Formats: sequence, structure tokens, C-alpha cells
Amino acid sequence: MSGTEDDPGIPGSAGAADPAGPGAAAASRPVSVGGPGRPIDDGARDRIGRGLRLHYAGVLALPIPDRLRTLLDELAAHSDTEASR
Repeated sequence: MSGTEDDPGIPGSAGAADPAGPGAAAASRPVSVGGPGRPIDDGARDRIGRGLRLHYAGVLALPIPDRLRTLLDELAAHSDTEASR
């Protein structure tokens, strides 16, 4: 079990939908690590963010596959045609 409020194993969280949307509740409460009541400190948050940016920098530098580029070009052409009507 993950120990989050969204975990169905925790009483009171099953089927509880947030009317503001799925990301609204996470933004309004502190991020916790190791269980409820232990907020993550700013230093740890910075280290995690830096690590993620470094990890994904390599992915973002990869070229777009030809098939995806073709689909994007077709979508752009179709959107331009629709916008000119």
C-alpha cells in the first residue's frame, strides 16, 4: 500500500471524488514522504526536481520518430484547412 489518501486500503478514501479535479487536492496539501504528517523539505524537493530534469533532458533531446512527425504534419495541415473555413 502506498499510504496516500487515494489508496483504497485507507478507510474514508474509497470512492471519494474531489469536485475540483484530480490534481486539486494534491496542490492544496503538503507532499509527504514516508507516511502522513511528514512533509518533504525544500532541499529534498529541489534534489528530486533537479534529478527529474536531468533524466528527462536526454529524452527531450531525442529526435521525433518519422512516423510521429508525419502524423503531426498531417494534423497541422488538417487544422490549417479547418481554420481557413
